[in-house]
Amino acid sequence: MKKGKMKYISLILITILTACSSNYVEKKTIINDNSDLLKLNAEICNKYKSDESKTYGCGSGLSSDLEVSKTKSLLNAKVNVADVVGSSILKNEKQTRTENTKGVNSKYQTIEENKILETSLNNYKVVFIKTFKQGNKFRTYTVIKYATKT
Repeated sequence: MKKGKMKYISLILITILTACSSNYVEKKTIINDNSDLLKLNAEICNKYKSDESKTYGCGSGLSSDLEVSKTKSLLNAKVNVADVVGSSILKNEKQTRTENTKGVNSKYQTIEENKILETSLNNYKVVFIKTFKQGNKFRTYTVIKYATKT
């Protein structure tokens, strides 16, 4: 009988803890510190998983103006999707060697760039948007879904 009660109590505690953690984003309205910011960012952005048929983009925007915050977060989400569906990596390497009376001088330089090419993101869908108060500014999170295969 004792084992049965312990299993029942454990199940109730797990259910309560799960319910509390999943409502963190829903209940939160103010970002008090960096810990809150990191937790919100992880919970919002990691909730949506991309696959072969869809790509999610999570963006945030911070501004003293509410509408600018929303615009920045949407643009950031679009850039994140465009980076996945329409970007290219450019790498440029350069190595030079010169010899003088003191010996050989070698220099190596590498430059990597991620270029986002002009990308059309028609028919994306906003699947999440919420604004939080952070100090005297507004931080908005926006998640968009873009169908990569139809």
